[in-house]
Amino acid sequence: MKFKLDECLDVRLSTLFYEAGHDVHTVYQEKLSGAPDEHIYSLCLHEKRALVTQDMDFSNPFRFSPLPSQGIIVLRNPSQLLSEAEYLVRMLILKISVESLQGHLWVVDHQRIRIWPST
Repeated sequence: MKFKLDECLDVRLSTLFYEAGHDVHTVYQEKLSGAPDEHIYSLCLHEKRALVTQDMDFSNPFRFSPLPSQGIIVLRNPSQLLSEAEYLVRMLILKISVESLQGHLWVVDHQRIRIWPST
């Protein structure tokens, strides 16, 4: 699967996606830091990449519809610790292996993964 990690995520998280066999780009590596959310969203649609972010603006499916996308994943990591973000990424990588992300918004926190629209 193809992913784009937003600028609010540590680029070291991309290793977890690579190790799981996924293709991952980062906003930072593409020199898109500071780009408007709408631009990042449009790029993900064009490149057919699922967006992974901590930006809560993307959790509004009426502003950024997941329906035409490969999926939007919002990680809820209030502590901002890398180890906790790694835990969330590992949890979502396991879930991706059994459930389709395409057309959905996933909000991932330490207790659960909420999916919109529900499956």
